[in-house]
Amino acid sequence: MYYLDMHCHILPGVDDGSKDINTSIQMLDHAYEEGIRAMILTPHYHGGYVETKRAVIDEIFAELEELSNRRHPDLKLFIGNEIYYYPSVPEWIEEGRVHTLADSNYVLLEFSTRAEKRELNEAVQNLCNNGYYPVLAHVERYDCLVKEPSYVGYLIDGGAYIQVNSATVIGEGGMRIKHFLKKLLKEEWIHFIGTDAHSMRSRKPDMAECADYICRKCSERYAAQLLYANAVNIINNRPLD
Repeated sequence: MYYLDMHCHILPGVDDGSKDINTSIQMLDHAYEEGIRAMILTPHYHGGYVETKRAVIDEIFAELEELSNRRHPDLKLFIGNEIYYYPSVPEWIEEGRVHTLADSNYVLLEFSTRAEKRELNEAVQNLCNNGYYPVLAHVERYDCLVKEPSYVGYLIDGGAYIQVNSATVIGEGGMRIKHFLKKLLKEEWIHFIGTDAHSMRSRKPDMAECADYICRKCSERYAAQLLYANAVNIINNRPLD
C-alpha cells in the first residue's frame, strides 16, 4: 500500500517548516522512501502572524514541483494551507488569500491548543454554511477533545472531518494521547492521517511505522481509507462516503 500525506510543511522558506530547497528535497526523498506517493503541502497561514502571499506560495511550489518531478516522477504534489481559524476564513478563501486543500472544498483548520468546544463547533458550522468541508488539524492537540473524546463524534455529526498526526498515532505524544487516539480509531472517527512534517530532524515525514500500526489495529477497509483513499477524495473534491 502506498500513502497520501495531506498535511506537511515541506514548502521552503514560507513558515516554520523547511528552511531551504535542499531541506525540502531531503524531506521529499524521505517521504518517498516511507511509501508516500502523493502529498498536499500545507504551509501555515495565521492572520497577523504568518501571511505569506498566495502568489509567493504558488511560485515556490511550482519550482519545488519541477525538482520533485525529476527525482520522483510518480510522487504527486498538491498545494494547500493550514489556516489558523478566524471567523473570516471563508472570506479569505473567496478573496484568494489562502489555498484550500488541493484547491478543493476541503479546508485544513488549526486552533489554539486551549480552544474550547464551542469555538471548534462554531468553526465547523461557519465553514459548512459557506459550502466548505472543514478538516480539523491534529485534533490530539486540543485539550477539550482529549478530555471529552465523545465530542469528536458530535463535531463529525456537524460536518467536521478529523486529521491526526502519524507520529502521535504510534505514541510520540505520550500514552494519554495514544489512548485518546485508540478511542477515535475504534469509533472510526479519524478521516485523515498526515505527517505534519517540518524538518529532517525532530519532525520528519514519517508514515511507514504508523501505517504498519494502522494496518494491524484496523480493518483493511478502514486502513485503506485512512492512509490513502479518503485523501484521494480531497484531490478529486468529492465528499467522503
